[in-house]
Amino acid sequence: MTEKSKASQANRPPLTDDEIRNLSIDDLLRIKLSDEEKARRRQFNLEREQRIKERSVRLNVEQSALLADLREVGWNVENVWDIATTRYRYPEAIPVLLKHLILPYSDRTREGIARALAVKEPEAIKAWPLIVEEYRKAPSGWGPIGPGETQEFWLGTKSALAATLAVLVTKDTMPELVELAKDKSLGSSRILLLSALRKSKSELAKQTIDELRNDPDVETEIRSWKR
Repeated sequence: MTEKSKASQANRPPLTDDEIRNLSIDDLLRIKLSDEEKARRRQFNLEREQRIKERSVRLNVEQSALLADLREVGWNVENVWDIATTRYRYPEAIPVLLKHLILPYSDRTREGIARALAVKEPEAIKAWPLIVEEYRKAPSGWGPIGPGETQEFWLGTKSALAATLAVLVTKDTMPELVELAKDKSLGSSRILLLSALRKSKSELAKQTIDELRNDPDVETEIRSWKR
């Protein structure tokens, strides 16, 4: 360790546990950790990896009925996220995903189902009203994301459903997507709707983007397009 690094450690108080847990890559490049702080960070990383493994086991149990239904239509996967991230088409799985979308799963499972529905398959496009309804109902903010958990993280289902709607929107459903994009009660998840407005050549989409330029939840995203 250089004299400069030793001095930088001496000139600051020890990092708290929360500060160490939340260190970003940029933070690690900027801050020189003491040996004790490095040891705590390693321990926190090990604990985090263990929590992820345990969550994976609980998710597989939670998704057992969903995975059984997917096997019935030819998709033998270990987790719904395997469907959401595959590069192959899966039109036969869409009805199964829609059936399970409305069931009371944990946020992590519902987010995976929602992302798996973000494909331009006829069955998914026809389910627009159902997906809109689930989007409106989905909670936002912080909460437990896995079954049997108490620790809170940022919930992902609402944003995933918004992203799915942006993929599934058609000329006929664009007016409803515009209404959703303007609905401030839906919060920052509306950012995920903007891609459909940006791609659209319709005057309605262009007008909506102009109207949203000063909306605090989405203005930063819209302004970033110019850059």
